[in-house]
Formats: sequence, C-alpha cells, structure tokens
Amino acid sequence: MTQKMTQLLLLLIVFGTVINSRDITAGAPIDQYNVVWESPSTDHTGQMPLGNGDIAAGVYAIEDDALYLLLSKNDAFTYNGDIFKTGRVKISLSPNPFADGKPFKQTLDLKTGSIQIEADGISIHVWADANRPVYHVQIQSPDEVEVEASADLWERFDTCSRNRTSDPISPPTQDVLLGRGDNVLWYYAVGDRSVYPTELAFYDVSEMAGEYPDPYRFNTFGNLIESPDLNRKGKTLSGKGAKLDIRIHARCTQQADIEQWLADLEQQASEPMDAASDWQSHCDWWSSFWDRSRINVSDNTVEANERYQVDQEGYKSQRKVIDGGALVAQSYNVFRFLMACQSRGRVQTKFNGGLFTQPLRYEPERHKHQVRLNGHWETEGKRFISHEDDRLWARRFTFQNQRLLYWPLLMSGDGELMKPFFDYYSDMLPVRTAITKAWFGHEGAYFRENIEPTGGERDCGPSGRNEYRLEDKPLKTAPGDNDGSGYCHSYYFTSGLETLAMMIEHLKYSGDTAFRDDVLVPFAREIMAFYDKHYPRDQDGKLRLDPSQALETWWIAINPATDVSGLLHNLDELTAMGIGTESDQIRWKRLRSEMPDVHLREIDGKPAIAPGLVFEVGHNAENAELYPVFPFRRFGIAQGTADIVQWTMEHRTNKNAFACSCWTQDQIHWAYAGNAAEAKRGLVQRFRKASTMCRFPIYGAEGPDSCPDFDHFGSGSTALQRMLVQEADGKILLLPAWPKEWDVDFKLHLEKNTIVTGTVEFGKLTHWRVEPASRRKDVVVYDPQ
Repeated sequence: MTQKMTQLLLLLIVFGTVINSRDITAGAPIDQYNVVWESPSTDHTGQMPLGNGDIAAGVYAIEDDALYLLLSKNDAFTYNGDIFKTGRVKISLSPNPFADGKPFKQTLDLKTGSIQIEADGISIHVWADANRPVYHVQIQSPDEVEVEASADLWERFDTCSRNRTSDPISPPTQDVLLGRGDNVLWYYAVGDRSVYPTELAFYDVSEMAGEYPDPYRFNTFGNLIESPDLNRKGKTLSGKGAKLDIRIHARCTQQADIEQWLADLEQQASEPMDAASDWQSHCDWWSSFWDRSRINVSDNTVEANERYQVDQEGYKSQRKVIDGGALVAQSYNVFRFLMACQSRGRVQTKFNGGLFTQPLRYEPERHKHQVRLNGHWETEGKRFISHEDDRLWARRFTFQNQRLLYWPLLMSGDGELMKPFFDYYSDMLPVRTAITKAWFGHEGAYFRENIEPTGGERDCGPSGRNEYRLEDKPLKTAPGDNDGSGYCHSYYFTSGLETLAMMIEHLKYSGDTAFRDDVLVPFAREIMAFYDKHYPRDQDGKLRLDPSQALETWWIAINPATDVSGLLHNLDELTAMGIGTESDQIRWKRLRSEMPDVHLREIDGKPAIAPGLVFEVGHNAENAELYPVFPFRRFGIAQGTADIVQWTMEHRTNKNAFACSCWTQDQIHWAYAGNAAEAKRGLVQRFRKASTMCRFPIYGAEGPDSCPDFDHFGSGSTALQRMLVQEADGKILLLPAWPKEWDVDFKLHLEKNTIVTGTVEFGKLTHWRVEPASRRKDVVVYDPQ
C-alpha cells in the first residue's frame, strides 16, 4: 500500500469510518479520471467542484493563506431570479500547511464524491453529504494545530447583467452575519419583493398569482458553521486539536419570519450526527451511482506509457493530451459527476455554470467592459477577478442549452436526476396555458427559448434584455406576412416539442406510469393543442406552419424541419403507446393525419434534409435541417437513411460552429450518420477546449456561453453514447459509429429497462451482454470503423 493510501486509511479510521480495503486498493477505473493538483491555488479562480445534488462548493486552498469553500444551493434565488452564492467559509490553520514551498496535493476523488488535501503532513477531507444538506471539513494532523473557521462574505450587487425587470435596490441587499449559541451563521433575505407580479402582469395573467406560487418572494438562504471541536468567539469558531470536524449546514426556504428561519436552521444543525456512519452512507450513494453505468476509453495507437494520461491544470485554451480517448472519457465522466452534484434539488441545473459559477480571471480589456455591468471587482496585479455572484447570461434557463445537460442522463441510467428538469416545465404548464390563451386567444401552451421560473420569458425581443416591451411577446403575424424583421424567438416554439420528446424517452426507459399520467400526458395535451389551434391548413388539408422559423437560424420559415419532425416524432410515439384518454388519442391521430412530411431538397443530384419548405433570412449558427436526425430521430443509420444524413451533414448550414464547442451538435449528428471518424475527430476537438479563466480543466471556455459551460459537455456526452449505442423500432445498434483506434469498456441503459455492456480492444468487440437476455435478438452488431 502506498504512503498516500496509508494516510487516507488512517484518516478514515480516526474518524471511525470503515471502508472495505479492497475498495481502496482495487483502483476502480473511475479513479483514472480524478483531477489532482500538486500546488495550492494562487487566487479565487482555482476552485475544485464538490456537491451532493442540492448544495455545492468550490473548494480551494490559497498559497500562504487558507482553505476556502465558496458555497451554493440549488434554489438560492434573489427577488430578480438570479441564483446567488450562499456564502463562503474560510478555514485557517497554524502552522500554515499552505505556505509556499511545503508539500501539497489536492485530489478530486470521483469515486467517493469528495476532495482530499494533503498539505505538509496534514490531511483535510472535504465532502458534501449525499444524504443531508451539510458539508464536512475533517482535519487530521500528526500534531495539534490551531484552527479558525469564519464566514468570508463579500459585497453583494443587486443583479447580474442582462437581468433587470424592475428598478434596482439601492443599496443592494447584503448578508447578515450572527454569532448565536455555539454557532456562526448568516443569511441573505430577499424580503417582501419579487419580479413575479410584474411578469404575470406583462402577460395579462395576474390572476395566476393565486394558482402558481411566487418562486422568489421572501426567499432566504444561508449557512451555519458548527464543530464539536471548536468554540465560538464572537463571529468566529476557533480552537486547537489533532482531529477536527467542521460542519457547514445549508438552508434555503421562502420564509417571511427571519427569526423562525434562524430557529429552523439551528434545529436542522442540532439533529444528531454520526460522521462515520454518514460517511459510509455517503460512499454507498456514490458507489451505487458509479455502478449504474460507465464509459472508459483509451486510444490504442499511442505509446503504452501515454495511454490514460490526461493533464490536470487549467488556465489554457487547449488541453494538450496525447490520448484523445482518455480526454473524451474524462470529460464524459467528470461531467456526469458534476450533474450528480447539482441535479437533485428543487430547480433544474443551469447551463451557464449551474452551482459552480465562480470568480474568473479577466484581462484588463475585458474588465473595462464588464465593470460597467457588474460594478464590483477584485484587482490582483494586472488581472481582474470577477464577482462571486456574477453569471454570464444571468438568470435565464435557455432551453437550447438546458436540454443538452439532460439528454445523456437517460443512457447513463441517471433518470432520477432529470426530475427537476421535467418538473420545471410541467409545474408551470398552467401559467403557460393561461399566457397562451391571454395572448393568442386559443387553447394549448407555447414554450419559447427563455422560460423563467415565473413562467415568463426573457430576451425574446429586440427591445433589449433589461425590460419588457410589447415586441418581446410572440408576434401576431398573418400567414404569408413574415418578412424576417422579427427577432430570434418571434415564431420559435420548438422547445415544447423537444421537452415532450424527452419526457417520452424517459417513460420508455423507466416505465414510470405515474410520470406518464401526471406529467407526460398533460404536457403532451397542451403542446399538441397549441400547434393544432395556432396554424392553418393548406389546400390539401395539411398543417401549414406559417409564420414560423427554424430555430434562431432562419427567421422566415414555412414548415421548418425542426417543428415538423418534432410533431411527427411525438405524435407517432404518443399514438403507438396508446396513452392518454380516448379523446386524446382521437385528436392526436387526426393531427397526425394532417401532418406534412419533412421536406427534402436535392443537392448535386442527391437528397438532403432541408431546413424547411421555405427558409430565409439567416442568423446564428444552428443547423435546423439536422433536427430530424436528433433530437427527433426521423433519419439515421437505424432508419436506413445514413446516406441522407451524411449528405446533409456535408452540406449543413453551419459547419463546426464555435470550433465544435458549446451547444453545437455536429458530433451527435455524425454518430447518427454512422461516421465514426468525424464523430471522433470532433469530440477530441470539443474536449480539448478549456478556459484560461479558471484552474479546473473541465469547465469549458466562455464564448458564446459561460464558463463553466455545461451544454458543451452535455452535447459531447450524448455524442459519445450514440457512437456506442443507438435504438430505433425495437432494434439496438451496437457500435454504429465506433472508431477502431479507441478501446472502450461501457455499460449503458436503454429503453424497456434494458442494460447493455461491452468491451472493445484493438478494434474487436471482445465481449458484450444485454439484459434482459430476451433482448439479445434485438441487437445488431457493427464492426468498429
């Protein structure tokens, strides 16, 4: 056993934690994707992520300073809809193990969902309990050390840029810090204010305030620090010892009575705690999580000593890794970890950093622009460190980005992590139905790109991002009169169709009948009703989607490929499953009979999918013509039309947009074309992209989205899965787009509670299995390419 393993085992024994020694020495495959740093961080941008699904922290030790935890919670909304940090804790040790020149190692241990720091002989173990809202900072030293734990708060601003609905509060709300009993605690109280009434009034549905709860008013969030090994002195905990456990409790509720909120937090923190038992339960949760599925990849063409090697440091625009397969696999597995860290709370994970937004490094030129928007910066030499609460693209839950975080959770077997995503859209269905009726005067519900927690919309018109104006609503344009002078989302309703498609997939994977009846069917009923009532029929009795647009790319469109394929896909699935009432089935079958086909065009004598029957006035960089491939699966290798997808890809509107990064989907579409070489090339290019603004190497770069950029990894993860497995019409395609240069060991989930495992070595499928065994007849095996 190595010295490191010995120290870890001693630490766990000291804290009364028992772990099977086989688990420590076995070296599970997930360990190879750990992130390890050999030095403390130099500033607040050097954070390592940790979370339990609802609470999260950026953990960092500053050289010659202290250990910090920047804390988050899933539902820490302000009155304006921003999700702010809940605070920061500073833990100082004397003598200082983080002093310049002393040995240091910080490890993100994926297997246990924890962070281990070894500094100058002192072991520090940080974890967010998987089963309760509390962080542990456990310190073990061969000699007594003096320890001080305190809240390290900052000056709050009122709201993120591009996010104002009403006049700002001046001065902005600040945290309140208290010392009470044996504890140090603080809170941020939104108070009796919210943009919710303003947004409902704008959409002429103020009456919905009595039916749909205000998500912001009286929201209060904060933390409490306590320790059985430290004593409170003023607003600080301090003491000395060789073994200490510092606990940080989190709470967020909509509570008007602050004294009651404080009492509830204190009661929460006083509940009996057995750290050793809680740690074991925590490890059991993570063990079960990692056992559900896996994808481990390595390039078999590189030298043996370079295989599975990945760099660990950020602050670079490109990761320099020789084993591209290992790079892709680390990105996939760490992204899955990050989703587990932030997808078990009340609110869906935000694409623009989720719970892991953090101060970022900016150069002075960028600072000059940003400081005008945000107003509060920390200066370090010639660098500028952004505000703790800052978030590019602010509060918006932009669907084109959001959905990419959740598609890969189906095959990874993490369907329960999709619940906040589905709840978000399902719960606001009454508001969206009321808004549709008030504005368009007909039944159904429309969902555009930026749907807020209030049920309102954001950045949907040319008037600007900081106020609502009439043109922010969908335009009421007669068929044939769309001249392209609208905006990105004027006639863009595809989001509801894709949400429904994801709900259908979740049902097919899980067989959850309660979800079917309570969530999927009511949602399907309103989405289908909107399209049925909103659009006219042509001379042949077919639905004619006009005025419409094809995503944000084509601002004039008739029968766009996006919505036509989405309607066809969903109607076929709904009627094939026979779900809903008899009346539902009659309406859906009738609407299906009125649907036009996805339009094809001829390019150099070969068929390709067109963005629409008509598509004009181009903007942005999305490929609407590929939506019939994914997410709506009308074309592809499984349907016998890989050649059409290949030709469409070769002539797509936007090729390798943003250098294969962010929300682009080229690698997913190459996989559905069965083109392993292009999918592989694009994935390696995608995951080489890193950020110069933070130390953690697996956060993606800002531009066009934020840093961290989670849709960047969600899109790549979906592509990797589809390279391994695809499904259609009851068939399972194994290795439809897998490169022979990549060895892989995988376990993935499929429809009908099916699990498929396999191993590829040097271009040969050496093992595969499907459960239940009755589905073996459905498997079609392809050779690696």
